[in-house]
Amino acid sequence: MNKQLLIVLCCVVLVVACDQTGYREPGSPSQEDRDKGIFSGRDEGTGRVVFTISDAAANMNAISSVKVTVDEIQVHSAAEGWTTVSGDSQTHDLLQLDANGRMALIADAQLEPGTYDQIRLEISKVIVTDAQGDHEAKLPSEELRIQGRLIVEENSTSTADFDFQTDESLHVTGNGRYIMAPVIKLETRSDAAVDIRSKTDVVVTGGTTVTDITVGTDAEGNVGVNIRVPSNVDIGIVGNIITVGGTQRGNASSRSNMSANVTSRTGVGVRTGADVDARTRTDVGVRTY
Repeated sequence: MNKQLLIVLCCVVLVVACDQTGYREPGSPSQEDRDKGIFSGRDEGTGRVVFTISDAAANMNAISSVKVTVDEIQVHSAAEGWTTVSGDSQTHDLLQLDANGRMALIADAQLEPGTYDQIRLEISKVIVTDAQGDHEAKLPSEELRIQGRLIVEENSTSTADFDFQTDESLHVTGNGRYIMAPVIKLETRSDAAVDIRSKTDVVVTGGTTVTDITVGTDAEGNVGVNIRVPSNVDIGIVGNIITVGGTQRGNASSRSNMSANVTSRTGVGVRTGADVDARTRTDVGVRTY
């Protein structure tokens, strides 16, 4: 057989085999991902959006680690509804980001051009490490839905950074349990330049700021600009319900009152209940009420 013909036949066989095994160009989405609304490739007619996470918290002293696990990121528009941009579970240590002054990459996606009006994070777990070891923090809700504009333009790069204010987000109950009610500064930009040096070292420059807001979370999981878990009231956990100011939040049929023991503030950082043992909590950079 002619050598050139043999080479051609081999190439044809390889192409057919690759097509049958579902081979696709690196970086392009699979058909399964497309069916789910996940756009991670470089589709023509789309715009690139880079999602990052950072932390501008103050020194947390003996709290050495706050690891947040993000399971999913979605964006919403009137035209497209909800679109999943990342379904990969990933964990980031907020205090490590703060120490290094870095932004970490949580998604690099291609989206249909347009204006998106909401971004949703699914946070499944928060682990706090202090002098006594690891502790799982209670979340008011695993869903963090933020109202904010994200403008995506064809053949252009937009960004969205979730800057966690950990010292305002983390609270400690009277018996020493942690509660994470996220306070986040969301900044989105259009027509930005992005340098992804590594997964934990992303630099964003230039562009036009579209959204620059700080939102908080209350004990019931509501998110908004003027929403917070108050810093000057007693906070606790009864069953699976967060209680604030002596009143249990959540299912009305299971509510019970808690005493509000409020004393003076000391130190900086995490909010705590008044009856926290001073020997175990004042040395971790906390506020005591």
